[in-house]
Amino acid sequence: MSGTRTSTATSVKILVDRDAEWAARMIMIERAQRFVILTTYYFGSDERSGTLLDALLCAVRKGVRVVLVLDRFGQRLAQNLGTHSEHQRLRERMREFRTAGGLVVECSPRSFRHRWIGGGMHVKIQVSEAGVAVFGSSNIAHHSFRRWNEISLEIEGDIVADLLEEACRFAELSEQEHATFKAWLPATPSSEGVELRYVREDPQERSGRLFPFGAVDNRLTTELVELIDRAQQSVRITAFYYKPVPVLKAALLRACGRGVDVEIFHSHRDSLEVSHLPWISASAQYASMLKAGARIYENLAGEHSKVILVDDREVSVGSYNFEHAAHDRLVEAMIFSDDATLCASFRSLFDALRGSQDNTMLSAGWRSELPATLQLKRWLYRPLRRWI
Repeated sequence: MSGTRTSTATSVKILVDRDAEWAARMIMIERAQRFVILTTYYFGSDERSGTLLDALLCAVRKGVRVVLVLDRFGQRLAQNLGTHSEHQRLRERMREFRTAGGLVVECSPRSFRHRWIGGGMHVKIQVSEAGVAVFGSSNIAHHSFRRWNEISLEIEGDIVADLLEEACRFAELSEQEHATFKAWLPATPSSEGVELRYVREDPQERSGRLFPFGAVDNRLTTELVELIDRAQQSVRITAFYYKPVPVLKAALLRACGRGVDVEIFHSHRDSLEVSHLPWISASAQYASMLKAGARIYENLAGEHSKVILVDDREVSVGSYNFEHAAHDRLVEAMIFSDDATLCASFRSLFDALRGSQDNTMLSAGWRSELPATLQLKRWLYRPLRRWI
């Protein structure tokens, strides 16, 4: 079922600085006395990921209930981002973690069709009994903490109970264990703080019998379309690679047609060292968006955050990329808010992105600047852009 909850937060910190988010995650684990649950699309095999896994192992040995939730398909994809020896070391650490009493849950769709096309769980949550949750775009991997731009929220307040419930759901924990964890959370003033609306959608539960060829009714996609359709002045977007489903692209084109200032910040073709395919799919959208008047920025280091800011008055942040996978294959979640202070902070963030030396605005002659081999690949892979 779809999950939509409106709650309050007594504190919301935007974690843009990579060291700041890393510190928040490590402090939560090191101070945990009762439980820690962490959900991620994949867990890297690099040294930085190993450091966090060592901290989780230390927590287990202290008697803390530690649950690590991964996506099975995402974890397989991550094998492309490291060496054989690194992967072997990760497997050894995971075995040690399990042997000590840690729980590792690998999410995978029950439907063979959804497994076959890479369906899974893409939501990133970390929470403990301290009553603090981290929610956003970051995977536990070198790229998320040493290279790409990421954005997460460090949250306190009533919404932490909702995020805990979601993490327990992904881990398939019993209702009794979830109730025990929830009882350990500190009490918070229910009437104070920033109002946040959490929306999660599992498209696997709403796809037709002909899937992957039939339509998918994704209510989170619909929420994002409605958000963009409310824009009167500006729409600012960050995504790993901008390659949206048709309804989202149509909403942005409508916004351009209304005279709305549309900016898209996403990754350069070289940001993902192992493949140009995601960028190739994104580049198929360039011509129509530029013609409509949108501005597109490519980040050489990599833009992995997922944010939509409309008219500097409404913001949505979380795990949903502008891509087909987010619409019809992956469980995704976003937090929506119209809090003035929070939106002002995101406006400043987009100002910083616009001025960053890592970001280059796409020129009208971008295609002529591509190597001949890449132009050929764009032509060859165009029919597959939904899947790459």
